[in-house]
Order: sequence, then structure tokens, then C-alpha cells
Amino acid sequence: MSPAITQYTQPFPAWVIDDFLPDDLAPAADAHFFDGDGPWIERHHLYSRHKATRTQGLHPAVEAALRYLESPILCATMERLTGLRPLHADPDRFGGGQHVTRVHGRLGVHADFTHHPRTGARRALNLLLYLNRQPGAGGALELWSPDMRRREVVIAPVFNRAVIFATSATSYHGHPEPLRWARERRSLAVYYYSNDCCLKTDTGWDTSYLRTTDYRPRPQDWALRLRRRLRRLVKGR
Repeated sequence: MSPAITQYTQPFPAWVIDDFLPDDLAPAADAHFFDGDGPWIERHHLYSRHKATRTQGLHPAVEAALRYLESPILCATMERLTGLRPLHADPDRFGGGQHVTRVHGRLGVHADFTHHPRTGARRALNLLLYLNRQPGAGGALELWSPDMRRREVVIAPVFNRAVIFATSATSYHGHPEPLRWARERRSLAVYYYSNDCCLKTDTGWDTSYLRTTDYRPRPQDWALRLRRRLRRLVKGR
């Protein structure tokens, strides 16, 4: 039986697929999530708290799950699902791999960089695969409107749930609400690229370009909004 797919067209194209990894890949990756000898890189700044990533030196069970997500058959599946082609995974795993946010941690709403820093390939899709067994503990993924005025979609980070969405300069997403009582929020992240510098969409060519991650405050984040405005004034923008 094929897994059920929930599709969103607003605020940007996104798909949610439960029971995504086959067989025992997800339980094994979950069981060995913190094993391996690769270093964790801490992401701690104004918009990120208690978050870390790791791309190399992973346990074989985690590596197997990531390689499945990066495989040519998955790239072909993503092409059929989204209509974007041709797609390929990133051998550098730049910004991808294992992600963990610990209790009270959060990741602010942001749009991701749109082009690979080494190859210049256009980043087309994000795939986030969740490995959380404590539903209701916070850390839901939020999708926000291009003008950052409205939260339009909320997706719970359920175990073995994949969230796939198109990457653009306005695909604002994050989990800005801190984890409440769960010990951590675990996920695997894979990004799919196109060799073109621009992307063909249903409405034309997407020529957006972000060199780095663009974090944005929500309407209720008054301190962050004031800080952002002051920085713009200082820079004369």
C-alpha cells in the first residue's frame, strides 16, 4: 500500500508523507542517532537555540538511512512527486545530515540559501525526515507566508514522517516554538539540487538567489523586529 500524501500549495509547494522510510531503516537510525564518531556542530545564535548538526562520521544505521534518501531512486521519486527535474542529492551534505534540537531549543523562521556554495547548483527541494517518538512535545514545523505576516501551515514532527518542500527566497519555515518537555527533536535533512542556476516552476522561472540563510522575526517577535530595523538603519537600508 502506498503511503498517504498530504499536499499543500500555499504558502509554497509542500508535501507530507508518513511511514516514509521502508523496513527498519527509521527505527535503526533512531536507535543509533547519537552513535558514531563525527563531531556535532552547534548552531546557537539569535534565532537558534540548542541546535546541532552532523554530516560525517555517522553510525552505519544513520548512514544507511541518509544514503537511501540520497539515492538515485529517491531523486527520481522526488522528480515525479514535485515535477522538478532533473534532481540530484548533495554529496557534500552542506547544511544537511543529522539535526537535533534539545529541550527548550528552537529554530527561528527562515528561508534557506538557494545555491550550493561550491558547485553553484540550484537548491530545489528540502526533505526533512523526523525521528521523534514523543508527539505533542513541541517543535512543530511552521510554514509562513512570503510577507511573514501569517503562519499558514503547522506540521507535527511525527516519527518517520517526511516533509518535502520547494526551496526559494521566500519559503519561510522553522520551529520557533521551543521544545517543552521532550529531550530532543531529531531529524535527517537531505537537499536536492538542479544543475540549472534557476528553476522552472508552474508560474515561470524562479530566479531568486540567497547566498546564506535568511532569518525573519515573526510579528510577535518584537525584540527581534526592533533589532532588525536598527541594523537596517545603521547600514542605510
